[in-house]
Amino acid sequence: MKKLFATFIILFVSHCIWVYSLDAEIPVKIKDLAAFDGLKSNHIFGYGLVIGLQGTGDARTTVTETTLKNLMKNLGVDSQKLSVKNTAAVLVTAELPPFVRVGDKINISVSSVGDAKSIAGGSLVQTLLKGADGNTYAVGQGQLEVPVSKAKPMTVKTNAIIMGGAIVERAIAPEIVTDNSVSLLLYNWDFSVADQITKAVEKKYPDSKPTVSTEGKIKINLIADIPLAEMLSTIENMEVVPDYKGRIVINEKDGTIVAGGSVRVTQAMVSREGLMVEIIGTDKKTTASLIEDSATIGELVEALNEIGATTSDIIAILKGLKSCGALHAELIVR
Repeated sequence: MKKLFATFIILFVSHCIWVYSLDAEIPVKIKDLAAFDGLKSNHIFGYGLVIGLQGTGDARTTVTETTLKNLMKNLGVDSQKLSVKNTAAVLVTAELPPFVRVGDKINISVSSVGDAKSIAGGSLVQTLLKGADGNTYAVGQGQLEVPVSKAKPMTVKTNAIIMGGAIVERAIAPEIVTDNSVSLLLYNWDFSVADQITKAVEKKYPDSKPTVSTEGKIKINLIADIPLAEMLSTIENMEVVPDYKGRIVINEKDGTIVAGGSVRVTQAMVSREGLMVEIIGTDKKTTASLIEDSATIGELVEALNEIGATTSDIIAILKGLKSCGALHAELIVR
């Protein structure tokens, strides 16, 4: 059987899409595997009104009428009879990125909370956006845009966005330095990857004395004569070869199977409705297919492809291999 040298291969097997990676050692930058502790986004939200609708606003929501009356009263207009069919009550949400500054503009999402049929074409009245601590961090206002997809003509018109629709009023300074040290947090925790990062940083900066804490953080001491930005940038751009555990994800609805990491299959025999696959470490020929040497997910895919396995065959075989302990990978079925 031919050896597979490609980094990844996509095989179409009876309308089943396979995507898998082989054991090629591909270096990855640390910033693609981890982030410095403290560099996080913050969510903010607020309640407001959308005006200027063409009769598609709230019809039976009393809170909208009350809010509109309060707004007009604050503007010095006392009106007892107001029609809210051109108005809709909405919740406005946004995300504050790290190192955001006063005066920066951020995107906001606007969603109807009443019985409005559509908020397309409306305008958001000035709305205070607050954090979980109750403080106001941004103020939103502007013309709504409802995303339209040609693939999905039935667009939901009660959700909209305003690009750059909020102005930041309060800055958030992330705290990434603690006790003259910084910490890296892996996106997917793995001890082998953490060990590789630790050794790479120690090789470049011996005085930083990186260690893996019991909290799952890679703690790195700062060096006095190296600027903070230079040191952190250098660490982010260091490369390691991650060795994550094998994982196979099956989506039974659309027949997609994705395998990543070092997936191995040990000696096993599978039979399904006359379909037989034998995985061994010898040169003995079989009536179905033979995978020589150590079996990888790539070799298993090629064997199944050769004997014309269907989507249901492949999924059933993978489940069976996992159940009997021959498939050494985490199997996730969705």
